[in-house]
Amino acid sequence: MRQELDQLLCEKYPKMMVNRNKGMTETAMCWGFDCGDGWYNILNQLMGNIQHHIDWKIQQHESAIKYNEMAALCKSGNFELFEQEYKGISQEYKERRLEGIIEGNLRTVPAPVPQVTLDQVKEKFGTLRFYYTGGDDVINGMVRMAEAMSGTTCEGCGNVAETIWPRGNNGGIGGWVRTICNPCNDKREERRAAELAEYHAMNEPKKETKNELNYQFIGEDTGHHD
Repeated sequence: MRQELDQLLCEKYPKMMVNRNKGMTETAMCWGFDCGDGWYNILNQLMGNIQHHIDWKIQQHESAIKYNEMAALCKSGNFELFEQEYKGISQEYKERRLEGIIEGNLRTVPAPVPQVTLDQVKEKFGTLRFYYTGGDDVINGMVRMAEAMSGTTCEGCGNVAETIWPRGNNGGIGGWVRTICNPCNDKREERRAAELAEYHAMNEPKKETKNELNYQFIGEDTGHHD
């Protein structure tokens, strides 16, 4: 992926990209996003959904704790936090709400989702691989969906594509598996052909040529005699 797209993802999702500038002995994210530009939108959407889910779960966690603290005080006859929370609300609504809080149960406090940090993002066998730490089952489902979507999205340009499985002479895989559209594949093949031709031209053995030298011995001029 181009450096500017890599940098854009780092800027948009800094909490997820804490490993980006660490050394290769610590994380594979030191290599950046090891895939084509065509999967940028998939990654951007995936990472945005992941961070939104994490932030929402944290908000739910904190909101439940705050409510339970207020409700516990109301049940004990202390309405200070209640008045602060419902300041500016009509008295009629406040009375109904207070009654419901006192008679009702405390809220279940959902556990926050551990922050996702990326360990490695790359292409493998023609599809996206998104390795990470943290998250929950919901995020796992998001990742599986994104990886599946990459199998129908051109890695080069982002258009609809199919995964190409080159076949060798023995019927097995005979080359690099890619999910790529026809125009991008044609350009890739042209580029590979040009690079191969350049390689052969640079490594072609040089032909030795014999230089025909004419020696003319003139005794009186050279001082040499047979």
